[in-house]
Amino acid sequence: MHRLKLALKPEIPKSAMVFGWFMVLAGSAFAVIYMTTPGTAFPGVSIVSYSEQFGLYSTGVRIIAAVVGLVIAVSLNSAALLALMLATRVITEAGDVILGLVINNGAPDTNTYALTALTLVEAWFVVKLVKVVLRYPQDASRRAG
Repeated sequence: MHRLKLALKPEIPKSAMVFGWFMVLAGSAFAVIYMTTPGTAFPGVSIVSYSEQFGLYSTGVRIIAAVVGLVIAVSLNSAALLALMLATRVITEAGDVILGLVINNGAPDTNTYALTALTLVEAWFVVKLVKVVLRYPQDASRRAG
């Protein structure tokens, strides 16, 4: 039986690397905003109740976790790890878009449009990175041969 081995290589294409670092910076900024001034991201929000505080602060913590994963992926220059991290973000943000539409009775708002655009860009990079990863063994054998 042949076992699939996950290699940390191939390397991340330059455009995906730039996008990865952009997501690290943007994610770091949003984590700080969510945890210090949530009214900036959500006008009119009050964080007086426990559930509101827990919801916003735990979202900030989850953003930090995603940022740490992105930093690891881009620091190791691993297309496979970056594809995995971006795929988790696509799922999370698609869920956020659906929740936003449900909460707003189907009416999209600025946040819904922004998250939809970001989700589509991230999904495009996931596809690009997966193609690079799947193509890698053939590329490596061509270089060696």
